[in-house]
Amino acid sequence: MTNDPLKAVWQQATLPAHNDLQALVRTRGGHPVMSRIRRQLLLEGGSYALFLLVYYDFFDGHTKPLYLNIILVLSVACMLVQHVNGYLLAAGRLKEPDILQSLRQKTRQLKQYAWLSVGSRILGWGGILIFFCTGITWTTPKYWLLAGATVIMAVQMGLLWQLWQRRINRINETLSAFTG
Repeated sequence: MTNDPLKAVWQQATLPAHNDLQALVRTRGGHPVMSRIRRQLLLEGGSYALFLLVYYDFFDGHTKPLYLNIILVLSVACMLVQHVNGYLLAAGRLKEPDILQSLRQKTRQLKQYAWLSVGSRILGWGGILIFFCTGITWTTPKYWLLAGATVIMAVQMGLLWQLWQRRINRINETLSAFTG
């Protein structure tokens, strides 16, 4: 018998069954973070799909060479696949038997995804720039505009990389706190 009433209640408590917890989460609309990720995926996926439906007419895709149209479609698809992969990574369950191994595995997955995330955005935006910049009569102001857009994208990619590194470092700090 313990002198701590809170500890005694905890020891006597029964945990709800795993299926009961899953049913509770489903009835409440799922995990709030996953709902936001799903909403963002649907919004961006719908925007990409809409863009692909109208670019041929709106942005004169029919006058551009086939290889540029393929580059544009692959670039947009690359960014969409990256978003789907991120959703699947976030929705993935921990498969290892203990929490330390699971966190190590998740850290490896996040490192791979960080590279994929930044790389696919660079490739995607690069392909979009190639599509829109081909066939332009270049003047000095247009070069400055392209340079400005390139700098803005480079800064965004740098910030995205830092964001992923902070997330990974937080998990590494948690791991080191567990291991002592």
